[in-house]
Order: sequence, then structure tokens, then C-alpha cells
Amino acid sequence: MKEKKFAHVKSHDCHVLMTQLIPIALRGILPANVRATIIKLCAFLNTISQKAIDPSSLSRLQEDVVQSLVSLEMIFPPSFFNIMTHLLVHLVKEIGILGPVFLHNMFPFERYFAVLKKYVRNRARPEGSIAKGYVTEEVIEFCVDYVEELCPIGIPVSRHEGRLIGKGTLGRKSVNATDHATLSKAHLTVLQQSALVAPYMEEHMQIVRSIYPLKSETWITKHHNDTFATWLQKEVMANDQIHEQLAWLARGPANSILMYQGYEINGYTFYTRAQDNKSTNQNSGVRIDATDSSGQTNSYFGYIEEIWELDYGPLKIPLFRCQWVKLTGKGVDIDEYGMTTVDLKELGYRDEPFVLAKDVTQVFYVQDMSSKPRKDKSRNKSSFVGAGDEPKRHIVLAGKRKIVGVDDVTDEEEYNKVEDMTPFAVEVDTSILLAEEEAPYARHDHNEGTIVKRTIVNIPLVE
Repeated sequence: MKEKKFAHVKSHDCHVLMTQLIPIALRGILPANVRATIIKLCAFLNTISQKAIDPSSLSRLQEDVVQSLVSLEMIFPPSFFNIMTHLLVHLVKEIGILGPVFLHNMFPFERYFAVLKKYVRNRARPEGSIAKGYVTEEVIEFCVDYVEELCPIGIPVSRHEGRLIGKGTLGRKSVNATDHATLSKAHLTVLQQSALVAPYMEEHMQIVRSIYPLKSETWITKHHNDTFATWLQKEVMANDQIHEQLAWLARGPANSILMYQGYEINGYTFYTRAQDNKSTNQNSGVRIDATDSSGQTNSYFGYIEEIWELDYGPLKIPLFRCQWVKLTGKGVDIDEYGMTTVDLKELGYRDEPFVLAKDVTQVFYVQDMSSKPRKDKSRNKSSFVGAGDEPKRHIVLAGKRKIVGVDDVTDEEEYNKVEDMTPFAVEVDTSILLAEEEAPYARHDHNEGTIVKRTIVNIPLVE
């Protein structure tokens, strides 16, 4: 901290810093033009690191990196630039030839070098040790394939077994539902997400509209939600030709509910917010994409309060009871840097707290220090404007899941059921912001030195 330097940082650490952490750390510091330039460069590196890149956007990405480098030349001295800085210009062209960056970076090879180094037993002959260790391991793996009924000894069961289909991990307890209204909401959520129940929901909605033609659409929807489960049970149970799964759903869940503090599903590890307060990790943030009546898809952000597992006989369906941030009233906002920020105190949608665990993706909420209340200089140093010194907003970052190698999965796209968050992007031309200043290269965080302002000299043309 005294030298203000990073030490022992590997290449992948620098990659994470540039694409994820530095844009957030710079939000509350540095002049606006300098901050926008560096964040735009980080946004460029974030975009080209995605698993899917639209070829039609390559020309725009090339313009972004050129603008960023030109702006950096107006901020930093010439000694800052070297060949590594210049190579950024060629990244977009390489993407057009070789594909996305993650297909031809060195991170997997660097990790495998650590495996090869473990084969070294004789430091005087490292190459021979690596070759011998590698061949020995290959021979053993080849022979094991021909050993029938092999039962490995001492190999524990993976803690991630069952992580894709759903598995409770922490704080399991069984409780009897005393709040039947809340249980009915959870049951309705399961019915609304079932393809087998969808035709019956449409039929019941038409029946309600025909019985109450003068009622508003809001009233009809509420009445439909309150009465559909009972109507479905009467409608389905008299029919012996229905699907077995539909029959179990129509009967409704058992009154006994399994509750967890931790749950693993879809390659994510989820915690309740109470469990998060006991842990050094954050696993309670969730995002779900929902389509409204007009066909518009919106992303809703929240955090998990409770984890339920409803018992429908042979069916065990996990649900998350969440607190959701309102989309209106600055609850969810996208700032000038393209980052999604939320106010976790602006809560809404209390009538729809449940979501199926398999439909959500994990997000992280990072404190936005630029929204922290400023000190009131007219008062004491310990006085702040506002109720406290905590930031008012949080920045949303996408969670990272690992499913390759879990439950013998080899194709990640097979389980990619939720769309990824769009990477942030700075749309403003940062070189224009810098060109509007009289001294774009001057620092504004101290009063030392002499600022040389640019002067405009009109030279008459001589014919």
C-alpha cells in the first residue's frame, strides 16, 4: 500500500482487473474525461472477451479502441506507451481472422504448465521428469480402461454432484406451512411455469372473462390467480386420461416444506441473504428475465430470502422466495458507462415473490462508491449529508458458473438456458471530451506545478 503497486499479479489476474474491477473502482475518482477514457478501454476488453461476438460490431469495436488510445495519448506522457499498448489496435483484426479472443488466449496453457511442473522430481533434469511423468500417467489411464468392475479406493464423492439438476446443501429443515396464502402463491408459480398447465390457464382466463365481462383486466387477472388452482384440481381430477405429471401438479404440494440456506442448481451456488451475512462470499443475488403482456422482456434483480422445495409426490420442485427491486423510480438504472445499477432499498412486486430455481441466474451487487454521500464541509468532518455513509446504489455484475466437468457435462451450451447480461459499453467519444479542455493533460487533484494552457495562433495565409 505504501508504494501503491500490485505485486504477484498473473496474466489472468490482470485480465479480471481490466475487464471487471477497474471500471468499478474508477467511478468515484479521477476527472470525468480521464475516467471515461480508461473505462471505455476496459469496456472494449470486456466486450472482446465474451463467448459470442457479432461480426457486424467489429468495425465499431475498432473505432472504440482507436478512440481510447488517442485519448490516452492526450492524458499520459510518451513514456507510458510501449509495444504492448500498440498491440491493442490489432486485436479486432485478429478476432475477424481467428474468432473470439477466448479461443486463442494463453490462460489454459499457463494453467497446464502448473500441472507439468508437478511432474518434476529431479531438478537437474526437468524436461526428462516432465516427459516421464506425463507418459506414466497416460499409461495408467490407458490400463484402467481395461480393468473390469474397477472400484476406486479413497476417492470421495464430488461436492458438486447433482449441481445441475438441483441439490440442497446447507441448513435443511422441514416445516409445516402455516401461511396458506404464501403456499398458494408458491403453488401458482409452479403452475404458471408448466407447459402442461398452460392450456388450462388460458381456458380458465376465458371463463373468467365471460363471467365478468364488465370487470377490468387487472381485476380479472387477480381473480384468475386466486381461483385457478382450485378450478384446475376439480377439472383435472375427474379425467383419467391426463398426463401423470399434470395430475401430481393439480393435486397441489404437501403441507410440509423443505427449506434450505444453500442450494446448488444450474451450475450456481445460491445462499439466502441470512446465510450471506455469515459468509465471506455473496451468493444471494439473482436475476430473472420475464416477458410482460405487451411482449417486452425485462430483467428483474433481487436477492433470496428463503429457499423452498415443494413436494408434489415424485416431483420435488425448488423455488426461491425473493425480494425484487422495482424497475421504476430509479430502482434499476443504466448509467452513462452502460453499467446496470440498482437501489436495493427500492423494493416492489411483493405479490410475486417466488421464482423457479432453474429459471434464475446469479448476479453480484458491488457497492457503487460514486453514490456515497459526500462530506458536508460546512459541518464537522464526521458529518455526512444523508442518513449514513453507505453507498445508495450497487453495481450489478454477472455471476460465473462452472458446469463443464460437473455431472459428466462436456457441452456448456446445452445448459445455457438463460441469456447472459450485455457487457457494459461507453458510447461517448472520449477524444472529444478531452479536446474540449484547455489543458487535457493537466491533473486536477493537486495545486502544484504550472499548467500551460493551449493558445490559438492565427497565421495569415500568404498568396
